[in-house]
Amino acid sequence: MGKKPMPEENQSWPSGRVGYVALLGRPNAGKSTLMNTVLDFHLAAVSAKPQTTRRSCLGILSDETSQILFLDVPGVHVPQDELDEAMDRSVHRALEEADVILCIADSSRTFGKEDRMVAERAASAGKPVILAVNKVDAAGPGGVDAIQQAYLKVLGEVPAFRICAKSLQSLTMLLLELRQTLPEGPFLHDPEMVSDSYEREIASELIREALMESLREEVPHAMAVTVDEWKETDKACRITATLHVERDSQKGIVIGRGGTMLNAIRALAVRKLQEVREDTIRLKLYVRVTHDWRNRKNLLRDFGLDGRE
Repeated sequence: MGKKPMPEENQSWPSGRVGYVALLGRPNAGKSTLMNTVLDFHLAAVSAKPQTTRRSCLGILSDETSQILFLDVPGVHVPQDELDEAMDRSVHRALEEADVILCIADSSRTFGKEDRMVAERAASAGKPVILAVNKVDAAGPGGVDAIQQAYLKVLGEVPAFRICAKSLQSLTMLLLELRQTLPEGPFLHDPEMVSDSYEREIASELIREALMESLREEVPHAMAVTVDEWKETDKACRITATLHVERDSQKGIVIGRGGTMLNAIRALAVRKLQEVREDTIRLKLYVRVTHDWRNRKNLLRDFGLDGRE
């Protein structure tokens, strides 16, 4: 995540308004959706269930005069286990790294404890803050005004924009403000890049997104995905992944009667993977009981979820 200096031998390396923007919000506020929209690329997992984002993800938006480096991090919430603690470390690191904090508020819900945690962390970070009031299309009467005023009461006088993260058109003025707020300097990544994530990491996220969309409320949060094998040929990309659950009963739910649920998850994951790859996807999924993995630090490290990446 560290900044890369401009190569001295390459005098044509672009420069402009460049910097890191931390996307800060409560779970399910729309952080990942916003990043995917502006990048026009399905980089981060998105679902209607909270706490979909578990690790920090870098999204790179470049044009001729600017490079915005979005840091999509887990939603701010009260930690309940070691995984939550690791997610909180990701948030802390992003706030330290950020040049600007984009505070995202969900106007479809009332201002609550998690919202106050978000606003207070943004206000105390010592960085420029911009407020984006999201989901204005889903807010009830007076909801947009109420949540904007509640956030600004904590944040102070900061720029505020009303947006729908799924609509690029609604983000135009917000992106302009971000670009104007960033410092000047050399681009930190190749302008053609949209992320520094490996393909395996993106695949893991998209498979987990398929899980989130397919399974009961309590099961997805007890699951982790590891990509165990990745083999590309001229005809196809062959991926083998393991779906980790915490209990035998959860394994039965994921597999389903006669394997119907697992087949449905696999089919949905393949469709998502083929949206970001042009070749044919051959995906094998296995389900494994990995007891209490959310509280086992060594497993969190192995899964890339220890918040220290």
